[in-house]
Amino acid sequence: MGVGLETLVSADSYLEEAFLRWVLTPAADAGIVQRVHSQYPVTVQGRTYRLDYLIAGETLQLAVELDGFAFHSDRAAFTYDRLRQNDLAASGLTVLRFSYDAVRTDTARCVAQLQAMLRLDPLLAPWVTAVPNVEVPDMAGDPMRSADPPRGAAPVWPVPGGAYFDEVRGRVDRGPLRSCQDEALAALANYYASGGRHGATVMAVGAGKTALGVAAALSFTRKRALVVTPGSVIRGTFASALDPGTAGNVLYGLARGPLLPGTRPPATLVLDADEEQISHVSRGRLLAADIVVTNFHALGTGDSGGDLLAKLEPGDVDFIVVDEAHIAASDSYQRLFARFPAARTLLMSACFTRLDGKPIDADVVYRYRLVDSVADGSAKNLRAHRFAPETASTVYEAVWPDGRREQVVGRDALLSRLGDERKLARITAQSDASVRQVMAVTRACLEVQAKLLDPVRPRVLFAAMGQAHAEQIARIAEEHGIACATLHHSMPASAIAATRRRFESEAGDLEGIVQLRMLGQGYDFPPITVVVPLRPYGSFGEFYQFVGRGVRVLRHPRLAPDQQYLDVVCHAELGLEEHLEALCEDNDMDPAVLLDTPLIDATVLDTVLDGGDEGPDGTGSAEDRGLGGMDAFVLYERGRVEERVIHGVDRVEARRDERETQLLAQRYAVYAQSTMAPVPFEQFVEYMRRLTGGK
Repeated sequence: MGVGLETLVSADSYLEEAFLRWVLTPAADAGIVQRVHSQYPVTVQGRTYRLDYLIAGETLQLAVELDGFAFHSDRAAFTYDRLRQNDLAASGLTVLRFSYDAVRTDTARCVAQLQAMLRLDPLLAPWVTAVPNVEVPDMAGDPMRSADPPRGAAPVWPVPGGAYFDEVRGRVDRGPLRSCQDEALAALANYYASGGRHGATVMAVGAGKTALGVAAALSFTRKRALVVTPGSVIRGTFASALDPGTAGNVLYGLARGPLLPGTRPPATLVLDADEEQISHVSRGRLLAADIVVTNFHALGTGDSGGDLLAKLEPGDVDFIVVDEAHIAASDSYQRLFARFPAARTLLMSACFTRLDGKPIDADVVYRYRLVDSVADGSAKNLRAHRFAPETASTVYEAVWPDGRREQVVGRDALLSRLGDERKLARITAQSDASVRQVMAVTRACLEVQAKLLDPVRPRVLFAAMGQAHAEQIARIAEEHGIACATLHHSMPASAIAATRRRFESEAGDLEGIVQLRMLGQGYDFPPITVVVPLRPYGSFGEFYQFVGRGVRVLRHPRLAPDQQYLDVVCHAELGLEEHLEALCEDNDMDPAVLLDTPLIDATVLDTVLDGGDEGPDGTGSAEDRGLGGMDAFVLYERGRVEERVIHGVDRVEARRDERETQLLAQRYAVYAQSTMAPVPFEQFVEYMRRLTGGK
């Protein structure tokens, strides 16, 4: 590249370098560099933004913001950008925005706009070039390249490394990616090219976060990538995705073609598997890898020589992918990021909050909601079945520490003795009467699903609070004709594997599994068509992750994705209402909508419920229930089943129409900017729909 201001002012991306060379250099003399500050922090009402460039004059504080893409595909990102710009304006800054395509194709106009602003300031005006020499930029047509390293800068790394990514970065074929993955990748390119470092994508279960993580590592890594997962299941998913010899790998095995056509795979090192304990891996082996895949507990604190953080130096990693980011504690993040302060990060999650209820500690640059996944045919729709007891007539039996027993009629009366809603939730969960009510609904849902999915056998996944509770649920499931087993970490590995085979095999004998914090993140088994949370959940994230185990659609010979449902069965006394509402609210749906048409066969349900009101014999110890003082369980309850579809057909169709309109609006904006006399938007939409065969 020729000598220009890009040699005097720092640039973190190719887009920043392109602005310096082809816009700032012809616009102003070299003396202006003393007034140009890169990645300048600005704090507004507690929010800190980093400007791509601040050009500080006497009366003018000019913020230059660079966009890899002229228009955002995601409404949330679009809204964030506007709110950010408003905050910057409120702080007294004047904002100029230049997109990658504007710099590349309308360079003279960009130069003129910048000069017009500089002339407004008496300190900056003398540096404005009288007759700018505007060059034709040597820029690739793909705005994805905006996040590439600066081409004219000195090598980022003083030691050999990064050669692999220099070779493949521009060869990544985005064609095989799903639209949501491609949109997320584009949003990340825009974010990183504009100087952002800690980006997050929130994508529903089934959207393909693994493929996005791999594509992002190939597209944005300069030297070495580190993929961090919460456990062995997801670590194995990434290992398979990066293994060219594994069927369905992301590199060459995507359904619509290879991600890296005609290009060698990255050297991948998977750590903390049985044969690859981190303490046994030398620093030399780590440095020989292009991508390192591990999990959080292998990171350590850096204080022990066997920790991964102790083996790697701060300059060894420049791109970090964190999957299921919502489950990580804040200090774990901070240790990781502090060790590699210059690294760009990508935090991925299906949930918009962490398990501790706090927001994800990063900038959410792309959001793909559950309703989007349903609309695209990647996720089942959700039907909620909530058993609501008649609380005034529910009968409880209380057992006091001295052995005295009494019957308590009504929820309010019991709460006056307990004084704690959480204890009531645990009592309800572990009481036979309540479990039987939920099990009757579960049985009815399975029967409907069996008819719908034939020849595929539907499965049900239960969540329990403890081992005794799990055994109680399995016993009651068997009594209702649901072949069921328990799964918990205290079981031998061979027993866990055998139970899973019985559950997952079409030739197996299990319809249901009661799990204790197992089969979690990364476990996606499409034949799970009923999920039953028989325990309270403290956070929406944990609840959503459990529900998500059955969200992925089945490949069925006769049943289209939009005909598939996941039944969520729960009891009203477990305190899950807020979580169910959050499922709706996060997807722009009125959470109060109930269906008029029954979703399950009412006669089947009534038949089962007739025999479901027997009192329990009391299972599990007081210690298991964690109640302390008074012990209690539900003796008798009667109620009704409330049902609703989380994303009704009308809502899904409305979302499809909304997304189509957004896409057409983006295309129209490009068309209108390049046309002297554009036709009205409605006419443009009609033309485009005729062109594509739409109605």
